[in-house]
Amino acid sequence: MKLLSAWALALTLALLLTSCASGPEERRSFTVPSDLCGTPVPPSVLDPVLPKGGRALTMDAFSTEVGRTHCEVFVDGDDLALSVFSEWKDDPSVRRVALSNPYVDLATYESDDGTYMWSELGGAQRIPCPVAAKDHPDLNQLFVRVMIFDRSFEDAAAAKDLLLAYGTAVAASPECTGRA
Repeated sequence: MKLLSAWALALTLALLLTSCASGPEERRSFTVPSDLCGTPVPPSVLDPVLPKGGRALTMDAFSTEVGRTHCEVFVDGDDLALSVFSEWKDDPSVRRVALSNPYVDLATYESDDGTYMWSELGGAQRIPCPVAAKDHPDLNQLFVRVMIFDRSFEDAAAAKDLLLAYGTAVAASPECTGRA
């Protein structure tokens, strides 16, 4: 009986130490949005790239004009979680645009059709925008970029999903299609 009590005590202590070592689980107090500074993006695509913990999520839009978009997403005020951009370029090379994403490893992933590149921390995509391109004869290639600032983030598929969803939403915008 004494041996059983000692064993039970050792097991209880081991479980207690294990639960203390793992620490509290991070939890979000904010709701995952359905847009990035007004550009619709499914919450199911945003959820995996946002931090698992935090109290508040805010967005700052330096511009929402297609081709000049710059939206930053912050968690708890000063923690920059991600940025998205749309920008006009004169070169159709997605590789060249991807170079402006400091965390995108160009050797990581490239689409078969050469229209987008991505890594665990973001990517770049060339998207069609025929209506607005007429107003930009010298810079007639529209690109979107996504940058994820958590350097420990390692889900390349989630980064790609966000890049493609954001690119699809920008390409479907009234500025690109001419439809309201």
